[in-house]
Amino acid sequence: MQINEYLRSELVRAGFAGVELQRTPLGVRITLKTSRPGLVIGKGGKRIQEITDVLQERFGLEMPQIEVEEVPNPDLDAQIMAERLAYSLDRGRHYRRAGYYILRKVMEAGAKGVEIRISGKVTSQRARTQIFRAGTMSKSGQPAQEGIDKGVAQCVQKSGVLGIIVKIMKADTKMGDEIKIKEDLLAEAQARAKARKKKAELKVEEKEDELSPEDQELLDEVDEKAISEISLESKEEEKKKK
Repeated sequence: MQINEYLRSELVRAGFAGVELQRTPLGVRITLKTSRPGLVIGKGGKRIQEITDVLQERFGLEMPQIEVEEVPNPDLDAQIMAERLAYSLDRGRHYRRAGYYILRKVMEAGAKGVEIRISGKVTSQRARTQIFRAGTMSKSGQPAQEGIDKGVAQCVQKSGVLGIIVKIMKADTKMGDEIKIKEDLLAEAQARAKARKKKAELKVEEKEDELSPEDQELLDEVDEKAISEISLESKEEEKKKK
């Protein structure tokens, strides 16, 4: 935590997003996540060399090896946006304007939802919490554990310390109520249904062409001569002939 606090204070303008430490046989590998790697490295690597010396002398790290990793989309990183909000408040920007600006930036970047909390003596001597929300934000369950990125920052002002929490729900987070239709399987099912319907229609036509056993017996009983003698003339025409 001490290393994290030191790097956060030193790399405020560089968009500090976090640090990862890994011990190796050659020393301690430190990975810095930032949105502006150029400010971390400095001209000719001077800045990063200064940070390496401080980590070695003040914190007692053996042979620290610093690697700088650029964050691909800083507007979707909760820690970077929390630091930006704290930096804006440090410079005297109004908390509502700064909060809505960060909220809009995150939503325009493609987030599913965002929540910003500013706690402390915001407007008066009595502390309170101001919350900014937009989009969808899951509060419990697996989506809340895996799909939400959380960032924490502090801002020291004359009235006291302001605590800032930024939560960003990623766009690719899978929710429990989402339904995705598999188009290929749907097309196959529709094709099978059409084939069954055509087959059923053919069977119905074949049954209509065929005579039932009862109808066949009736036709066999009727004499063909009797059928030929049946007159198709109307009764009026028969009376005229008579």
